[in-house]
Amino acid sequence: MISFQRDHFVNTEDLVFPFSDDISGTIRGYRIFTACRTVNGRIFRLEDHLDRLYKSASSIYMTPPQTRPDIKKVLMEVVERNMRERPENLLIDIIFSGGLDGETMKQSGRKAHLYVVAQRMVAPPREYYDNGVTLATFAHQRMLPDVKLLNYIGAVIAHQTVVPRYQAYDVLFLCPLDNNTILEGSTFTMFFVTKEGEIVTPPLDGRILDSVTRRAIFEVLRPISGMKLSERTVSVDDLGEFEEGFLASTTRNILPVVKLNDVVIGSGKPGPITLRASLILNDYVQSY
Repeated sequence: MISFQRDHFVNTEDLVFPFSDDISGTIRGYRIFTACRTVNGRIFRLEDHLDRLYKSASSIYMTPPQTRPDIKKVLMEVVERNMRERPENLLIDIIFSGGLDGETMKQSGRKAHLYVVAQRMVAPPREYYDNGVTLATFAHQRMLPDVKLLNYIGAVIAHQTVVPRYQAYDVLFLCPLDNNTILEGSTFTMFFVTKEGEIVTPPLDGRILDSVTRRAIFEVLRPISGMKLSERTVSVDDLGEFEEGFLASTTRNILPVVKLNDVVIGSGKPGPITLRASLILNDYVQSY
């Protein structure tokens, strides 16, 4: 696999983050990223990913490493080089790193460094889609939730504690202020389906990330007859109102969720609306 490191292409396994030349990234954690995938040799919804990446950079006062057109050229070259050797779908992380003045917290006036990491796209096992998965809850809100930071400490702790306790697939974060309001997953957005068939998801109120897959779901499902979607605050106390649940992300599309901790959602099986939404989204992605 071929990736990009600052100003040249490298084998993915040889890509490194220089230490002394990027203290602000390695020590201060001054890094942001977006994770995207290819479909049919194209990066899926690239403009959305770049919108979020540049917005994240602006939010933390980071100077991007290159102009948007130049980064797109690098990305196209990464995809082309990998497809030339092995024509399969890729998972691509676009990372902006550093830009502070040495070991201080001050801006240096220099641009961040660019890294593009290409790996083989690996989807969850088929049985997860057929049977659904369990999520464990954990009281945690990410720092700067609307910025895609390279900081997953909350998820790491959850995977050492609540995830094995409930033999769960992954973690769903709850607002630490009440340990009840549902926010987002470690790397995904959460959706529920009411008894009336309405799909609901937490709002973009500054406490969760503006997911690219979340955007796609609203765009492709809202025009479909019989599909109703809304954004509202959802809590663990509301679980009895829901017949179905699913998570959504770049690497998973829509994945059914049938249990939260010890609480079974609906019938405990992937529901008809989840399955229909999954088919619609999959068709959209594959025809992209």
